[in-house]
Amino acid sequence: MNAPYDNLPFPPLPPFGGFREAAQACLGLLGARTGVGAWYFTRVDGEDWLVLAASDERYGVRSGDALKWADSICSRMVRGGPCVVSDVNAQADYAQAPIVRRGIGAYLGVPVQLDHGAIGTLCAIDPQPMTADLERWLPVVKLCAQMLATLWRHDVDLKETQRRAERAELEAMTDPMTGIYNRRGWRQLLTLEEQRCRDEHTTAGIVVVDLDRLKQTNDSQGHTAGDMLIQRAAQELSRSVRAIDVVARLGGDEFVVLILDVGPTELARQAGRLEEALRAAGIAATLGYSWRGPDRDLGEAYREADLLMLDAKRGRQHAP
Repeated sequence: MNAPYDNLPFPPLPPFGGFREAAQACLGLLGARTGVGAWYFTRVDGEDWLVLAASDERYGVRSGDALKWADSICSRMVRGGPCVVSDVNAQADYAQAPIVRRGIGAYLGVPVQLDHGAIGTLCAIDPQPMTADLERWLPVVKLCAQMLATLWRHDVDLKETQRRAERAELEAMTDPMTGIYNRRGWRQLLTLEEQRCRDEHTTAGIVVVDLDRLKQTNDSQGHTAGDMLIQRAAQELSRSVRAIDVVARLGGDEFVVLILDVGPTELARQAGRLEEALRAAGIAATLGYSWRGPDRDLGEAYREADLLMLDAKRGRQHAP
């Protein structure tokens, strides 16, 4: 029996495996057709500018990189600047953007709305001013931006569904005192999220939290008071993060928080919020945090965060 497409001039095209493949194909095609050398699909996270997908052989920017949003031309574009600039040096506001020091001659970009109201951009830069009429590509770029934003939002929804299923399977791996994940559950989730970061070039951060006065509380007020301190710390940490983030107790007075889809600047801010939430609840703790980017996996980020926490704790102990 003949295949259903035997009479077609060519076999039907297979679907993309997901947002990542579709974005790379789209950015590559835009670069080839427009002649603009580097294309990016991005997301803004506070002060961070996260690269969700990149087609770039000129500047070395990769999927998963984090840049400073305020340094970008795109930050000026979303405030009302032109979407197309054939010669960046002739556009005073754009020429003053710190990123232009990398050698940017031409720019093309449009804003998009992503998951949970976040802003993103589909943008392109080239080392040389462009003599061709870039304006004619703007409708195509806007359409591509909408399609990629739609795929990204579906991808976010799918990841959240997968995470709920994964965490439902790990419900038994919880700490009986606090109800949050135990060390075994933490290790399983860290493995799952590291694979997701690798497959999808997403980012994450880790915060290690160590309670400062658990032993003194146990010695002076008894272990019941110490247990209550641990429970309060778990409640405050869980209350201070999003549903997709992970809070675990590794044992004793040590907690760890996995913050997903975050840039390095926003990670520092969230670590500060965690510390402030604990302090407001009367819980003294020492924190260390580290970002997982393209050149560091979650295991390395955890180890660095733990070392930074230990260094901070030693510094406090030796302070006059």
